[in-house]
Amino acid sequence: MGSLCTDLEREMRAKPARVTLDLSAVESFDSAGLGGVVASMRAAAAAGVELKLKGLSQSMLDFFSLVSVQRLVQPSVVVERPDPVTRLGARVEPMFDGAIAIVQTGLATLHELFVGPFQRRPLRLDRTAIEVDHCAAGALPIIGLIAFLMGLILAMQAYVQLRVWGAEIYMADMVGVSILAEIGPLMTAIVLAARSGSRNAAQLGAMVVSEEIAALEQMGIRPLGFLVAPKVFACAFAALSLTVLFDVVGLCGGALFAWAVADIEFEAFAEQLRAALSVQDLLLALAKSATFGAAVGVVGCALGLRVQDGSEGVGRATTNAVVLGIFLVIVVDAIFVTCQRMYA
Repeated sequence: MGSLCTDLEREMRAKPARVTLDLSAVESFDSAGLGGVVASMRAAAAAGVELKLKGLSQSMLDFFSLVSVQRLVQPSVVVERPDPVTRLGARVEPMFDGAIAIVQTGLATLHELFVGPFQRRPLRLDRTAIEVDHCAAGALPIIGLIAFLMGLILAMQAYVQLRVWGAEIYMADMVGVSILAEIGPLMTAIVLAARSGSRNAAQLGAMVVSEEIAALEQMGIRPLGFLVAPKVFACAFAALSLTVLFDVVGLCGGALFAWAVADIEFEAFAEQLRAALSVQDLLLALAKSATFGAAVGVVGCALGLRVQDGSEGVGRATTNAVVLGIFLVIVVDAIFVTCQRMYA
């Protein structure tokens, strides 16, 4: 093997384009022989000479394939670790892209809903009815149960504190204001984000992966008007109607606890509610709930239309739709409360 390496080195000093190594006379082959061949191939690669092997027996071919000689000859690739700024950018950039996509989808949907009818692109009522059925009708049982339990819990908490001063009647104020102003719209929007927002993202993401969205565009059907606008409108309408249901059932739960535990008659509870609440509070709560529902619909549709990487991307978009939907609802709620306090 030493003479073989010496002969190869002498041949490669002449810088030929190709050197052929004939191994047909080799009867036995071990690790030392393999080491010599690998060293020769590395030297030829470093010198820019193409080294060809011929005359390999079947046992030698099996030995070469077993140890992956080609991998031993190729130089190892050193993967450089990105610097902190690059790693931070890789995390922040998708967030900005997602935020921009949500804003663009929201503006385009508003344009479609309010300007589209004047451009002979009315809202498709058939698609909207289907989406309303999925959003509102499907969430009725869970909304009713949560509302009733929240009314009971709030009344219970208020009773523990107010009975010390003998002011149990003010349970109606705490239950009514809490449910009508905050808990009703907020809990309804969270349920919608978990049910409808994730559903919209998964449905549109699957359509993107299966190229159904591209097929609709090829047929001249605008996905924004055919799919997105009905979903967003349905989410807003469902949030509005379900919030009304939540408020009614929650107040009934609070009134039931007040009657059963604190001996407060339903008439007295209702009279205290009328004194504590106003029509302005109801209108503000309805405006908040409709805005929350539209935000949930826009987030789910925007993330669904941006799905990449197949089924894994669909799952990622579904999860992000719930998280970002709830986050956006809380941000919008904070804006509403701030504006309400500023102009109160």
